[in-house]
Amino acid sequence: MRRRDDDHETTGERAPWLPWLTGVLTDKGYDLSSSRSGGRKRLAFDTGLSAGIISRILDGQPVAYETLLALSRGAGIPLAELLIRTEKAADDDFSLSGPESGQIAVSSGKRLTPEEVAEAAGVPEEDRPWFTTMVRRMRRNGTGDGSSSAGGAAAEG
Repeated sequence: MRRRDDDHETTGERAPWLPWLTGVLTDKGYDLSSSRSGGRKRLAFDTGLSAGIISRILDGQPVAYETLLALSRGAGIPLAELLIRTEKAADDDFSLSGPESGQIAVSSGKRLTPEEVAEAAGVPEEDRPWFTTMVRRMRRNGTGDGSSSAGGAAAEG
């Protein structure tokens, strides 16, 4: 089976995704200012990729899916964004709706309690008292009255 990265051509042009990637890596603490700054070596260590592969990536050369997967995992970059930016996937490939997106719908029209919101959001058990207290305070102070255009279920306390 062939993938998109099997049919690449090198045109000598700088990859359009390279400035974005170097910016993200710099923001994550990788000093890429020079080959001696240590950022490339640390990136290679964190991702398990060789120094040569890291150099090819940072030179804007075509990147295989497996390389992007290792880069995503090791550097903490969302894989979907990495694939879209490097043109290995389209934005539509990752559009999810309803249950697939992890969003919870409230079909009853009933407002969720802070405890229900905490459970649905996966708040750790030890943090739930703090979470529910904060939601109730926001509600009391008028900052969580559900009139926001941002959507979501308002907590009731």
